[in-house]
Order: sequence, then structure tokens, then C-alpha cells
Amino acid sequence: MSVHCNILYRYIMDPLYTEEKNIAQNPSSTSTGFAENIMSIKKHEKVIDRIEGVAAGIIKALDREEVPLLSSESKNTEKCFTLSQSRSFTSALMVLSYCHSLLLSNRSTTTREVYYFFVTHFRNQRECEQAIWDAADLLGVSRISLGLAASPKGWFCGSLKIVRKNNITDAAALSSIQGLPITREWLEPEKDFEVRSNASCILVIEKEGIYNRLSEDRFFETVPCILVTGKGVPDLATRSLVWRLYQQFRLPVLGICDCNPYGIGVLFTYFRGSKRIGVDGEDRYSVPIEWLGLRPSQVEKLRKENKLPFDVYQKLTEFDRKKIKSYCHHSHDFHGSNHERLQELLLMKRNGYKVELEALQWIGVNYICHWLQETLQEYINRRMKGV
Repeated sequence: MSVHCNILYRYIMDPLYTEEKNIAQNPSSTSTGFAENIMSIKKHEKVIDRIEGVAAGIIKALDREEVPLLSSESKNTEKCFTLSQSRSFTSALMVLSYCHSLLLSNRSTTTREVYYFFVTHFRNQRECEQAIWDAADLLGVSRISLGLAASPKGWFCGSLKIVRKNNITDAAALSSIQGLPITREWLEPEKDFEVRSNASCILVIEKEGIYNRLSEDRFFETVPCILVTGKGVPDLATRSLVWRLYQQFRLPVLGICDCNPYGIGVLFTYFRGSKRIGVDGEDRYSVPIEWLGLRPSQVEKLRKENKLPFDVYQKLTEFDRKKIKSYCHHSHDFHGSNHERLQELLLMKRNGYKVELEALQWIGVNYICHWLQETLQEYINRRMKGV
């Protein structure tokens, strides 16, 4: 077997190589365990077998010095890739290798995370999406069967129990990685609606992919907390949930967003609301949210340590610069008398670039949890010092 075939075999088909790659990227991570991997294989056996079948077919063709012929399971057709299609061919195989590893570890993720995992290859998100559809079509399965799923707007999970007429719903007993949907009942709770919690904080997460990762890894067991996402700009029910939990338990509300003006705007919506929705905006569901990350100073540290590829640093647009300027204005509520927050905004402006949260996944699949745990400890240390 040729050198290239060996590499292809190990990268797509060999689960031990995938595990070694993950451990190398994050030495502190631990294996999900042999028993769990066996259960994963059984659960996703059909899709895993098809991916391995595709890889085996390619290897045999290359060994015979033939151009690989790929058959579409869904359309019952065959397609012979030419040199001009080598990029789309490579992209589809990269997605298959990622999904193979995902299914073996019994995990799921968003298409955005796939893009950032291969950020040095894909030109943009659209190209990544096309590769995902090509991979699904090649196997004749749905996108969700590859472990790639989307979630509806507004979800929460973690150290929280909801009591309704003596029926208890445990937000830590997940039936899916999304947790529990944030419904309109949080806007006008019933009289018998009661919440209980032993959480130490409320983590508000801008991006659904990051929320899913923390939920799936059960981060709330490492740090007792309530995870909330509004999938970008929160709807009224999500803001109401955060506000009610803050009012009842007086827990610190900590925000995690992209290191860009849009992400900052999402956090500001929890802090002040939107004037466009009338009385439901402004201060009605406002909470004193802290900007935990991803902050420009944190990105600067990662850049100096060369932990992220150049591709994840996106140049600020003119619109971005105008938003930063408005946030930095002395009358803007986002920084108010918070000098540290103002310095972070000025640093983003000086650096001239922005970075999305999913970029941290490039370092390793478990890095987000490791980074968040360290960031929370730094936050606690600062609070204890009165900073």
C-alpha cells in the first residue's frame, strides 16, 4: 500500500489514530471510555460502515493506479472525479473523516464547527456547507445522521430544577444536547411554577455550537452553573429566563461571545435590551452581565502563543469600526465606569481584527471546556481581589 493510501486509511478509518490526534491537541483530555465507544459504534454503525466503505474503495482504486469512482447511495449514480474536481473531492473526504471521528466518540456538532476545524482548507462557510451536502449525498444519509444538527432558538440546561404541580424537570438530565427549550412560560410563569438551583453562576453563550459543546460535555458538572443560549441576539423569552434566574438567585451572569462588535452587541442586549421592541426592551429584563470572553486580550495571548492559524483572524470592516467607536463613547452603557471593558474595546480597535468563538475548536475538540474553566478561575480570583 502506498504512503498516501496509508495516510488516508489512518485518517479516515483508524479510530485509534483519531484518538491520538485529539489527545495530542489537548493532553489534559481523557478518553470517553472503551464501553462508550462500543455503544457509539453500534448506534451509528450503518453510517460508520458506509464511510469506511468509501475509504476502502478509494484505497483499492489508488493501489490499482485508477481514478476513484464514487457511488451516490441516495441517487444510485456513480461519479468519476477529474483533476479539476480534486478540491471538492478532498473537501468531501475531509468532512467524512471528521464525521467518522464524531460518530465514534458519540458526539454531534454544528456545521460552523466543521468549518473552523478545517479553517485552513475551506475558503468560506458556503464551501464547507457544500462539502457536507456532498458527503451526505455520497452516503445516502441525512445531515443529522452525520452528527451535524441545528437547534431551535433559546435553550438552557445545567444545575436547575423546575417544579410544576409537583412534577420536577431536571435541566441536568439531558434528553438531547440542546437541553430544554426556552418557552413563553418564562415571560408569565404560572403560580405553581417554581425553580430550584445550586448553581454558582449563569453562563450566557452567544453561539449555539459552543453551547452544544458545553452541554454535551456536561460542563455544569465540572462547574455548577446554568447554561443559556439565545442563538445570537436573544428573544424575549430567553432574556426573561436569565432575568428571572438572576432576580431569584442573585447569581453572577457571565457572557461568552465572539470577539467582534456583533458579539458585544448580543451581550449588550441582555444588559440593556432593544429600543425597537418598546416596553419589552430597555430595562425590563436587564441584567448586569459580565464580559467573560472571548475578549481581545485573551485573543492577543493566543496569538502570541501561536495557538491559532492566521486564517481565523478576520479584518475589521468599516461597519465594525463604527460600532466599536459607538461602544467606546463616554455615554455608552456598555462600559460605563468599567475601565477594563473600555480598554478591551480599544485593544480590538488597535489590533484591527476579530475572531469567532469556534476558532478555539481548532486547538482541540476539548479545548473550549478547558479554556472556560481557566477563565472562570481567573474571574473568581479577580473578584476575590476586588478587581
